[in-house]
Amino acid sequence: MQKEKIKLSVIIPAYNEGSHIFDNLLKVCHTVKKHKFEVIVIDDGSSDNTYTESKRAAKIFKNIKPIRTKQNQGKGASLFYGFEKAKGELIAFLDADLEIAPEYLNKLLITMQKNKADVVAGVKDPITNRFPFLRRITSALYRLTVNFLFGLNITDTQTGIKIFKREVLEQSIPRLKVSRFAFDLELLVAASRFGYKIVEHPVEVIYQRKGKLGRMKFTHFFNSFIDTFTIYFRASFWRWLEPSAGTQFWMVVFVFGVFLTGIGFAKILSPIILQPTLDKVSYIIFLRFIPSNIRDPLLTITGILTILTALIQLNKRLLKAFARKDRGDLAGILRK
Repeated sequence: MQKEKIKLSVIIPAYNEGSHIFDNLLKVCHTVKKHKFEVIVIDDGSSDNTYTESKRAAKIFKNIKPIRTKQNQGKGASLFYGFEKAKGELIAFLDADLEIAPEYLNKLLITMQKNKADVVAGVKDPITNRFPFLRRITSALYRLTVNFLFGLNITDTQTGIKIFKREVLEQSIPRLKVSRFAFDLELLVAASRFGYKIVEHPVEVIYQRKGKLGRMKFTHFFNSFIDTFTIYFRASFWRWLEPSAGTQFWMVVFVFGVFLTGIGFAKILSPIILQPTLDKVSYIIFLRFIPSNIRDPLLTITGILTILTALIQLNKRLLKAFARKDRGDLAGILRK
């Protein structure tokens, strides 16, 4: 007789959560008990009684599956390891401290069904969630950076509750490298690149951690930004498509050609632009009213920043084209 399929797998990474993991696991089970479910707890090398308390909870709910790793590998690595053990058609990520109430799992499932989405990401509402001032500033700066670099259609990538269709993780996880601070971002970027529909659902976070940044430290935020820029490089078309050495060579040749062409046009146009009829225009455009020792570096820096900004915007448009399922901008590109 074939076993009934599990609808929902809730994966909970836990590190030194022994003081409350028992009660929290029971709360999660009571919340999703109307579904055919399993709760996979990954003890990420805790030094307290997290694993023992998880096993105690598993004696009450057989759906709970405690797993212990020998050493701390990071939240992302724990979630991905839990996915290897999961059997559900839908995979939910949830933090062990339950700062986000498990009731949101049911709400996210409704949102997924209503919008026919492949991924539902919980997002913190900045109005209803009262984080410490410094935490809000750093989070806002990070969100602005992510939005500028990747252009994702969600406002917050780092909230600790998400639900995925199984196929999304099966296809996206092999692309991932980050296992700690910015793994959420890399996972959502990969899902977006493959054309899966991602929607968001607002959640309230009950802030329980002490300090101006909670469990996060300044070094964590710094490492998050490093991971983010690393993800951007890997998600860029010249890495995502894994171009060969020959292709990379011709890309360099193209850039070198643009450089040579720019020099050539400058030499050709200089005697024309400086004619009396256009002298006033060139006086303004080329900032000739500024001393040359200031003007030349200023024009150079402006040019470089313009090129970088254009490359970022073009990169976002190209990658969006790869993810499209309908005909739109750059419709001739097929991802699969």
